[in-house]
Amino acid sequence: MSTTTTNNYSNGKGAASQEFLDAHQYSRKSILRYERIFGHTWVSTGGEATTKEFLIKLNLQPGQLVLDVGCGTGGSAFFMARYYGVDVLGVDLSQNMIDIALYRLAREDKEVKEKVKFEVADITKVNYENEKFDVIYSRDTILHILDKETLYKQLYKWLKPGGRLFITDYCRGDQEHSNEFKEYVKSRGYDLRPVKTYGKVIEQAGFKQVEATDATSTFIDVLKNELKYFEPTKTAFIQEYSEQDYKEIADGWRSKIVRCSAGDQAWGMFLARK
Repeated sequence: MSTTTTNNYSNGKGAASQEFLDAHQYSRKSILRYERIFGHTWVSTGGEATTKEFLIKLNLQPGQLVLDVGCGTGGSAFFMARYYGVDVLGVDLSQNMIDIALYRLAREDKEVKEKVKFEVADITKVNYENEKFDVIYSRDTILHILDKETLYKQLYKWLKPGGRLFITDYCRGDQEHSNEFKEYVKSRGYDLRPVKTYGKVIEQAGFKQVEATDATSTFIDVLKNELKYFEPTKTAFIQEYSEQDYKEIADGWRSKIVRCSAGDQAWGMFLARK
């Protein structure tokens, strides 16, 4: 099956279903396990470290409104509100992610509480006002969505004139892929595009000044660094979870490094303006 064919977990709109995500990849247990390697409140590559680097590119200003698509457990929303003074609407398809994010939000200081909101939403179905957001931000989320063409046209409408779009996402190398990689993509229900092709989708949706950067080498370095700090925690991690849980994460990270090093998997970084 091609990576662009509707998968068994689709909601019919080109995205993995909430039921599938919450029961499998983003069960509450899986989310908390991921945080042990990404960092507390983070479920995206590099956690706080990469977020700090990427936000420099956006010139965020106090009072701006940011839409955080696939906000996970809230790390980026909390960071942007606390350190940049922006208001953030974090949306995620996973009820489990939002439940954890809301739990953490209730324990934040008053300033952050007033600036951050979370809601469960299917970004392929929800409707926001046109020209509502100053920035749309998403980290490694849109890989779940098949109809990227329609999605980016919608994101374009929601941005204010001059607004910025920032995306990182799993992509694929522009080559013939190994059977192992094809099976991996199929099993996850992902839709992965080559970086340049992905950038063209954003451009064709109407965005200007589109920068489509192949950041795979950075991705590999981050994965190796995350493993470096995760592996020494093995004993404590197993006490809290299990040896199988530890193996799934560690092996998963090593497999991503292998896929990227072989040219099968890629990591794209996309910056654009309306």
